Amino acid sequence: MTHSADQPASPHTPEAHQDTWLEQPEAESPAPDPTPPRRRANDLDGKAWTRYSISIWSDIEKTAEERALKHPAMFPAALAERLITIFTNRSQVVVFDPFAGVGSTIVAAQRLGKHGIGIELNPAFAELARTRCTQPTLFTDQQGTATIHTANALHTATILAAQSVDLVVTSPPYWNILNQKRTADYKAIRTYSDTDTDLGNIADYDEFLQQLQRVFAGVYDVLQRGGYCCVVVMDIRRKHRFYPFHSDVADVMQALGFIYDDLIIWDRRHEYNNMRPLGYPSVFRVNKAHEFILIFQKPHAEDSHGSATD
Repeated sequence: MTHSADQPASPHTPEAHQDTWLEQPEAESPAPDPTPPRRRANDLDGKAWTRYSISIWSDIEKTAEERALKHPAMFPAALAERLITIFTNRSQVVVFDPFAGVGSTIVAAQRLGKHGIGIELNPAFAELARTRCTQPTLFTDQQGTATIHTANALHTATILAAQSVDLVVTSPPYWNILNQKRTADYKAIRTYSDTDTDLGNIADYDEFLQQLQRVFAGVYDVLQRGGYCCVVVMDIRRKHRFYPFHSDVADVMQALGFIYDDLIIWDRRHEYNNMRPLGYPSVFRVNKAHEFILIFQKPHAEDSHGSATD
C-alpha cells in the first residue's frame, strides 16, 4: 500500500518513529559540583563545639583516683580528653606527650580509641603510667593503644619519626618550683628527679627556657603539618620577681615556627581551699588559681626558602 502526499504517515513508519524520538530527548546529567567536601576539624556536634569554645574552663578537676596518685604536677585526663576531641578528627589517631608524667594524656587518648605515646624521665612515674593504661575501664569497646618510653624529652626526634604525630598535649616542668619552698600554699618540696638532665633541676631561668626550646624543637619535627600542640603552664613568682612563664613559652614556640593560635584559661579555684592574704600588709600579691592552655599550630606548608607558612 502507498501513501498519498496529503495522507498522514503510519505511526510505524521510520518518519513517525523519528519524530516521536526527537520529542523525548534524554535528560541531561547535572554538572558535577567542583567544590570539594570540607574537611572536619573534629567530630563534635554544635552544642559541644559552643560549650568548649568558652575561653574559661572551670568544670574540669582531678578525680579521686588521680589525686591518690600523688604526682606533684599532673593535670586530669579529662582535660587532655577534651583537647583531643577538639583538635583531632576520627582519622587523626596519634597523640603525644613528651612530659608524660603518670600518663594523663596517654590514658585519655586510649579511652578515645587513639594511640597515645608518652616520654617520661622518671622510671617510677613511667611505670605508673603503663599500669594506668592496662587497667580496664568503661571505655573498653573503643579502647586504643598506648606506648610509654622511659627517656628524656630531649630525645623526642630520635624516638619518633618525623611528622608521625597528629596532636601534642603536654605540660612541661614549671622551671624548678618543685624544689623550692612554697609560701602561697605551703606545699612541701618534692624533687621530681635527681637527674642532671631534668629541666626541673636547672637553676637559671634563661638556661631552662633554652633547654625547653630544644625539647619543643623535637616536638615540632615529629608533629604533622597543620597539627596542634597544646601546652598547659602557669606563671611563676620567685620572691620579688614575677616570671610570665606562659608568655615566655609562647615566645619559644613562635621562634621555632609554631603559630600562636589561641589560649584558654583553666580555672582551678575549686581546688584551692587554703588561700591566704599573700604579702599582707606590706605588698599586695596575687593568689594564682588558674593555668593557661596555650594552643599552637604547626603551619601547613613551607615556602621555597624553607621557612614555615600557613
